[in-house]
Amino acid sequence: MTQHDELISVLNEAVSLEYTAAIHYNQHSTLLTGRDRQLFEDLFKEQAEEALAHAKRWSDRIVYLGGVAKVQVQGITQSVDTIEMLEMALEIEKRALDTYTRAHKVCKHEPTLYMLENQIIDEDSDVERLTKLLGRVQVAQQGTKRPAA
Repeated sequence: MTQHDELISVLNEAVSLEYTAAIHYNQHSTLLTGRDRQLFEDLFKEQAEEALAHAKRWSDRIVYLGGVAKVQVQGITQSVDTIEMLEMALEIEKRALDTYTRAHKVCKHEPTLYMLENQIIDEDSDVERLTKLLGRVQVAQQGTKRPAA
């Protein structure tokens, strides 16, 4: 047992999620066809690489904190519908944001706390981008009124 057991447990959840995300994103990039392939292939490929890098970073951190990084890939869901792929990606990113936020709350190791803050910002940025791609943002309609004639 280490003084960071609770943190290590949550970080292992994050590592599992990141490996799962890497597989999801890689699979999405291969299943795209038509103009969606041109529009979204790079997005999914970049997300796959990013998720793999996150899994490595947090696995290394787990070991540094005295734990053992556990590699457990969760269930993989496939789709050939681009909107559904983006929705799955948004769900994964929301789960990652939640997981890293929970890790931040239990973290008592200051350098790791700073790393988690940066990770949370990155995950929130991904959630924002996917939310906008899916058109789930309401944009204020200020300044669109016409003057009375």
